[in-house]
Amino acid sequence: MEMRARVVALMAAAMLATSCAAPDAAFTNIYMADFHSDEPASCRTSDVPQSHGKAQEFFSRARQVDYKTLHDNYELAPCYVEGTLNRQGKSCDWQIRAGATGSVQCGEQKLYFACDSCNDLFGAK
Repeated sequence: MEMRARVVALMAAAMLATSCAAPDAAFTNIYMADFHSDEPASCRTSDVPQSHGKAQEFFSRARQVDYKTLHDNYELAPCYVEGTLNRQGKSCDWQIRAGATGSVQCGEQKLYFACDSCNDLFGAK
């Protein structure tokens, strides 16, 4: 019986990990709408991805992280681009910040992303 419980626990963990992964194919129709900066003198449009394609590339390379990991290990840059995308047939809002972090808001669910291999998508740092 103990082995059966262990197998069930492992299967549940695998299913949870799969559901938390950020399959880039799940994000379609990525549209960049606007740029915002709380510090225009130091954080400019050149510091963030500047096209729909670069936004798509960011989300395909980025890994999904929890909020604590994002907060504790990454810079929350004062500027970002934002737009919309489709995920599982629903329209969602997204942001990509100059610090190579991002988020996707789908209704009540918010997903967080960090990309350690995306420097080429961002302007001068």
